[in-house]
Amino acid sequence: MLSKTRGLYDAPLTRQLVSFDCSVQFDWKRHFISTLGTVPSAALPTVNRLQSLPHRVFVDRSGAVVSEIPKATDLSGTPHAPDLEAALQAMVSSGLNAWLPFATNVILPVKPTTFPDMRITSVMSESPQPQHFATEFTTGPNGYLLQSVKTGSGAEAQTSWDAIFAYRYQNIQGFQLPVEVAVTQPATGEKWEYSLDDCKVVTGTVLNVQAPKK
Repeated sequence: MLSKTRGLYDAPLTRQLVSFDCSVQFDWKRHFISTLGTVPSAALPTVNRLQSLPHRVFVDRSGAVVSEIPKATDLSGTPHAPDLEAALQAMVSSGLNAWLPFATNVILPVKPTTFPDMRITSVMSESPQPQHFATEFTTGPNGYLLQSVKTGSGAEAQTSWDAIFAYRYQNIQGFQLPVEVAVTQPATGEKWEYSLDDCKVVTGTVLNVQAPKK
């Protein structure tokens, strides 16, 4: 029953997917307008400077790493640009790192679910720190796909959330990978939305090697 339940979820990094990397698309003007209602004239040089910077993100089982291509630009002469650039990279990586446990079969039932269609709706992680998850899944060609996840800290039932992540998918060589990611911070109401394109995947057989028993 448990293996059947786990097998219903699309976890590409437990199959032949070893890693993938994609170009990151983010609209700074749209972000300013959705957050502030406008792009202040004083911020236009910064927005235009940031929009010109290309990024790629590399993802494997160990996490997501965002980098500017071909190398990081010195933004020290552009007001607020270094902080905004760092915030974007943090949001891109956090959105994919929140997806990774579900793509690697880490956060899936440890005992048979009581739900008829076997979709997880709530999870609590007890280590290293207590953390709650509320999830929604949609049906994909290879199994259930994570549609959204809310995260919160603490062992008590959640009345508010630290972050909300939402996903849409694209088919890359038979793997369902995120194409649009939205990261919302409920405390401030700020939402970061980005898309991934020009994705390249590396496939192979993943071997789990254990130390010999003494």
